[in-house]
Amino acid sequence: MAPLQEWLRAQGMAAVFGDAVEPAVLIQAHIARACMLVIATPDTLNVQQIIATARLLNPTIETVVRSHGEEEAQRLEKECGSAVFLGDEALAQAMAGHVLARASARGPVATAPGALHESA
Repeated sequence: MAPLQEWLRAQGMAAVFGDAVEPAVLIQAHIARACMLVIATPDTLNVQQIIATARLLNPTIETVVRSHGEEEAQRLEKECGSAVFLGDEALAQAMAGHVLARASARGPVATAPGALHESA
């Protein structure tokens, strides 16, 4: 059992650790009652199999997938009907969101734009 899984179970939360390509892992995770499956594995070869198994057990489950490339993302959206997020793009958006939130929390900037480049 993985350390995070042990900790979650000790807190009274259900936790499953395993390869979701194995139908038993999805069954143990109660996929039949789940409303959403998030797949963020670097092993993109098995993503379609995971989705197919999940949909066999739960035809209405929504799937959300991390992809590593534009071509793969388009294929997963088309063939699996999944919401697909590109890893680098999502990271860039999250970083930009963080920067904007922090800048907005700090209020107005004391130095006007361009003031650092003016000659004395």
